Amino acid sequence: MMKTYTNILPVFLLILTSYASAGPTVAIEPSASGLAIHAEGIAQMKGVSSAVITVEGKGQRIGTRNLALVEPVQESQVDTPYGPARMLEATYGGEKSPYGLTLRVKELHDIKAVTLQAILHNHSGEDIQLQAFDLFDTRQRVGGALEVPDAAAMLVTPLMRDLDAQTLDLSKGNLGEAAAFYAGDSGFLVGPVGPAEAYTVIQTENGAFNAYVAMDNVLVRAGESRRGEEMIFCFEPVASATDIWTRWVVATHGSRQHRGAVFGWCSWYDRTTKIDAEHVLNVTETIEANPDVFGKGIIQIDDGYQKMDGDWSANEKFPEGMAAVAQRIRKAGNIPGVWFAPLMIHPKHPWAVANPEAIQKNAKGIASFMNSNPFHPAGANWINPDHPKSKEFLFNIIRDARERGFGYIKIDFNGIGNRFVDPTKTRMQIFRELYTLYREAAGEEIYILSCLGQPTRGVVGFVDAARVGPDSHPAHFEKCLKSVLRFQIFDNVWWQNDPDVAYLAPKLESRRVGFTPQGEGMWRTWHNVVGLVGGTAMTSEPLNAPDAKEHWRMYEIMRPGSREPAQLLTLGHSPDNSTFGFAAVRPYGNFAVYNLYNSTKSEKALTLDFKAAGLPAGVACAVYDFWENRVIGTAIDSYTTATLPQHESALLRFTPLRDGKPTLLGSNLHLSMGATEVDNLRVSTNHIVLDFNSEAGARSGALIFHSSQALRLVGSENCEVSSIDSVGENLWQVNINGRKWGQKQSLELEF
Repeated sequence: MMKTYTNILPVFLLILTSYASAGPTVAIEPSASGLAIHAEGIAQMKGVSSAVITVEGKGQRIGTRNLALVEPVQESQVDTPYGPARMLEATYGGEKSPYGLTLRVKELHDIKAVTLQAILHNHSGEDIQLQAFDLFDTRQRVGGALEVPDAAAMLVTPLMRDLDAQTLDLSKGNLGEAAAFYAGDSGFLVGPVGPAEAYTVIQTENGAFNAYVAMDNVLVRAGESRRGEEMIFCFEPVASATDIWTRWVVATHGSRQHRGAVFGWCSWYDRTTKIDAEHVLNVTETIEANPDVFGKGIIQIDDGYQKMDGDWSANEKFPEGMAAVAQRIRKAGNIPGVWFAPLMIHPKHPWAVANPEAIQKNAKGIASFMNSNPFHPAGANWINPDHPKSKEFLFNIIRDARERGFGYIKIDFNGIGNRFVDPTKTRMQIFRELYTLYREAAGEEIYILSCLGQPTRGVVGFVDAARVGPDSHPAHFEKCLKSVLRFQIFDNVWWQNDPDVAYLAPKLESRRVGFTPQGEGMWRTWHNVVGLVGGTAMTSEPLNAPDAKEHWRMYEIMRPGSREPAQLLTLGHSPDNSTFGFAAVRPYGNFAVYNLYNSTKSEKALTLDFKAAGLPAGVACAVYDFWENRVIGTAIDSYTTATLPQHESALLRFTPLRDGKPTLLGSNLHLSMGATEVDNLRVSTNHIVLDFNSEAGARSGALIFHSSQALRLVGSENCEVSSIDSVGENLWQVNINGRKWGQKQSLELEF
């Protein structure tokens, strides 16, 4: 049934209550002030809405503060990705105003959330430009209000930038597209949900925020209307809110999850631009000769093979051409991969010289230029992706890689500029059109990794994986962790997360890019996290070098990435990115794996709360330490580590001890400690049968069982049991070696 509320008493608030008692209520203030959201735990939350436009070169702001409601508030029922919602539309304008603003509010029935969207109406006879929508501005100086019980206790966490989380009273500045505002489980998340219209910004100052949509000065012609990005305000607990938000984006942007995560080798940190065909083929031969170590994954050639930026055919270091190298990699049973920076072009490239109008330029018409550096001594110009000639050129770059036989492409340097041929499109729309082109050129079969540095909705639905942090140089793991842990909410939802590469040791003499100055503890922390992300698991070491061979097992234990993608438990609750892991549900018994990382600047012991970690209350859990390969104790309801130095971690598995049957407590065959390399475990009256995942984990290692009776070997398939040792009261270590990659593996024990 449709209902219409008439604007008959403008001095009062028009309160529109929720159909579901669990949801917040929304109030529209027709007298001037905009919107008020009422939710449990928030004393006051009132936002002013406006559009910022440019008319004949002069800026104007129109909205709820200077326009009146010009027609009744309309109410209807609509569907959303999270069920039914009541939609309210309020249009502001006036007889003397040539412009109008419609606010569209959706109030969810089944979850504690509302969404907001603004639409500008250009009723004038002149074209105008739309700079932005201040969609919901709670700052007091513009007429908004935000009152929470304690601003010093409410943590503000940027969700798409690697900025530090700060309390609301201290938070100030541009937080990126989305942010979580929480004190415990009370608070809210603000972020864009689509369809993909434009980038959004959450800006905080003086204990308040402005959620706005950057419309990039798009042209709105006379008589036309233009909508902005829809944004969600979700008042569920932070873990639920992030899940709702990220999956709503999937519903409006799309997602590619069917290709799964990948693993393999990348040339960049091994040789940087000094890469050559001889080294690639030597590494390929090493991988081919040792499938039990490396499996069959990606072999990716990075920057340094091209004739020049823009001409992505082989230079003199690849004398037989790129197609020949790709063919050799495929012959070895691996997938050939290649790096591109399609928008980057050498200033003297014939196409750039012939098409200067297709090069990105600034407001003064000067072509954009990257200064020379050791990797690109000629510098580079940048292609305008919106130009018709650019689109053909960029399409052919990706198509040529496909025709040369590559099955994996890494797309880097994604800066599209801000001046386009089509003045009616935002940066978001141009970026998504670019990746639509890339996907069409690549086809469905090529795996695309977008090297972003931080998440962007621009590639969602087009790429299989996305880099979510900076380059993982061995000396910069702390910076990488800040991003990779924060952005884990996108893994296996928008794409497969790519944390960048892990290394086989803190230092190798054969490695050209240096070592980890913080030492083994920092290196282990990074190695743990890359293995637990559950996305791409790559290394970039000189695998054929003797000192690398000594550490091959370090790659085995992270290949492939964890079957159970980890999550950051402290997200939204603490500024420290400390507790990263998962609770695994298995028919033979549940368990949990967590990496407890001391991200502070001093020594610290860390505590894991079992309820938050998905472990049962009141049940004793065995605590297994991966790097020590031993059970270090038992705990009930919580566990506190020994004091950890800065940058170091404890990588632990927690297994409930519920009955008298033998129980697997740990494995050092993979960093996920049984979640990835163990497919199944069956315990009968006096037998244990364990099936391995034949494509996961190390050739050799150990399984730790709890059993009140001694364990004895009955037999094994495609692996060997060298011994079964007693390692403590009711603890038995089964020592494994000789696992064969790609071949069914199992073992049988009796007790």
